[in-house]
Amino acid sequence: MERRLFVKLSAFTAIALTLPFAESCNSGSKEMAIAQPLLFSHLVDAKTIKEAGADYLKTHATENDREKLAQLLMGGKDVAKLSKDEIQTLLDKQVTADFKTGRVLQVSGWVMSQTEARQCALYTLLKA
Repeated sequence: MERRLFVKLSAFTAIALTLPFAESCNSGSKEMAIAQPLLFSHLVDAKTIKEAGADYLKTHATENDREKLAQLLMGGKDVAKLSKDEIQTLLDKQVTADFKTGRVLQVSGWVMSQTEARQCALYTLLKA
């Protein structure tokens, strides 16, 4: 294979692999930043996230509210004072803590932290 062709194909492959995440990276609201299960979104597509969120909401009907889920996810922190990066860092730490302390659930056949499951549920409500 020619080097020029290889470089072009590599660039196109990189773009093709990045595009599915472009929508989630550019989402404008902080609420959407809260709802984005970062690690899980690297493994699956948006449809699977919605399915997991719907499954979680079926078994946790008391959490079927956008504001309640956002509050549970943020633990009472003032979202207005946090940047999207700070929100994501906070949620990543919660996911790690969930796994360390055994707060894991099986949702739609996936084993995920309680935080990720709630993020999927919020994502589902936002995208409905």
